[in-house]
This record gives sequence, C-alpha cells and structure tokens, in this order.
Amino acid sequence: MRSRFPFFALMAGALLMTGALALAHHGTFVSYDSDHPVTMKATVTEYRFTNPHMQLYFDVTDEKGNVTHWSAEGPDPAVWVQAGWGRKRTQAALAPGTEITITVAPARNGKPVGTISRILLASGDQVGPAGGRGGSGAPGPQ
Repeated sequence: MRSRFPFFALMAGALLMTGALALAHHGTFVSYDSDHPVTMKATVTEYRFTNPHMQLYFDVTDEKGNVTHWSAEGPDPAVWVQAGWGRKRTQAALAPGTEITITVAPARNGKPVGTISRILLASGDQVGPAGGRGGSGAPGPQ
C-alpha cells in the first residue's frame, strides 16, 4: 500500500505558497511610515490612472535648487470614480506641470516614494478622494 503522505505534503506546501503570494502585495503599512507624513510642494511630471493603484510622479525642489523625483501610489481607480474623480477629470487636474502640495506617508527605507494622503492644487482645492479632508472633493464632470 502506497503512502499518501507525499501527496498531502505537496498539497500543503502549495497552499502555503499560494497564501503567501496572495498576501505579498499589500505590505503598505510595513513599507510606508504613516505615523510621520511628509507634506511638500511639487510639480506633477506624470499621472497614471491604473489598477491596482493610481500612480503619481512629481518633482520636489529643495531650497538649494536640487530636484528629487518622487513617485507615490493612491487608492485604486474605483475609489476615485466613486468620489467623482474619473479618469478625464483627474488627468486634467494632475496634468504634467501642475503645481501641487502633496502629503505622503514616506517609504521607511528613505527612498523618494510613498502613499498619498492628500493632494492640493495651488488654489487650495483637493484633488481626488485621498485624505478625505477639506478642499473641493465634490463630484464633478468626469
């Protein structure tokens, strides 16, 4: 009679590996420091309305004129659409060259990446659902 142990051991190993892969994507709270948000004035260089998270690329210039290229991720597009910020409206608001004030939870490793908490235009209006406080996050034409 053949032992079924190798079969069950193989199945258990496959389940463990699959579970680990499923959880690997959402390491946000491990990777980013939400207890120490950073707010900075920036210039948008690129915006991507993509799944699973929108991506914003921007430049920050320090007092000496040195430019740091940042990238940050926000919620998935469905969250933006639900808040009234569809693709067209968001791309228009975050066109390259747009001056913004952005608050991010920065990467714990010191790299210029983060997760978006809030985006404000020069007018003071809030863009998108990120942060959910202040500004004009009201729905409008998409």
